[in-house]
Amino acid sequence: MQNNRYAVFCLTILLTLGLCGNTVADTIRIGGTGAALGTMRLLGEAYTQSNPGHTIKIIPSLGSGGGIKALQAGALDIAVIGRDLRAKEAQPGQVVIEYGKTPFLFATHSKVPISNVSLEQVAEIYGGNQTAWPDGALIRVILRPASESDIELLSSISPAIKQAVKFGLKREGMVMAATDIDSADAIEHLPNSFGTSTLALVLSEKRALNILSLEGVTPSVETLANGTYRYTKNLSMLLTQQSSKTAREFVKFVQSLNGRKILEQTGHYVSRK
Repeated sequence: MQNNRYAVFCLTILLTLGLCGNTVADTIRIGGTGAALGTMRLLGEAYTQSNPGHTIKIIPSLGSGGGIKALQAGALDIAVIGRDLRAKEAQPGQVVIEYGKTPFLFATHSKVPISNVSLEQVAEIYGGNQTAWPDGALIRVILRPASESDIELLSSISPAIKQAVKFGLKREGMVMAATDIDSADAIEHLPNSFGTSTLALVLSEKRALNILSLEGVTPSVETLANGTYRYTKNLSMLLTQQSSKTAREFVKFVQSLNGRKILEQTGHYVSRK
């Protein structure tokens, strides 16, 4: 419910700012999940260098659901999403184009003195059985709303973590982050923090987070490719029948060799198919 209210709020803001409806033909408005926006900004900069008459406009984080609603309302030309479309979101003529997978990871404030976490420790932290770091500092747990897809991803890692997260959502003192950007902000700035993010967001935005290995495996493009790191967020671009030729040209650039290089540099595994 909280996530739905946030999406409606964001769409209302877009309508108020006059971003819905027709736009300049050579302007591409992109918005949606915060996990994708930093990379889209870098891709947009590269695209406009070779297409100087075009403009890429990145809309602040709406979440996947907010991006889908904004696209359908005509406020965006491309929505970037980090989950599958839900049945109620599907519309005729929509095209979903997966452009990469990125490690879904655990991170802390940069000064937390750990480099690895086990699945058991993750469950203990969310479940309240481990409340302090090795130096005795109280752990500040960052959580997403229960309706968010990141909670689904987190809960899918193990049955023990799923149960711990259910308990954690009811615990007092949890810091709730509405979006990917809010979560990264909280982890980065709150001392002794612990939460989830994605490698794409951390690298594309140059976030000062302490990325943790999980069971001794570092989250990276290489470990994702060889199967040793198994926890991912799949990122896609969503278009409609009304999406402009310019928007479709940008999608082709993302899928090009130059686009792939930027994706790989910003923590994406891109299939070679």
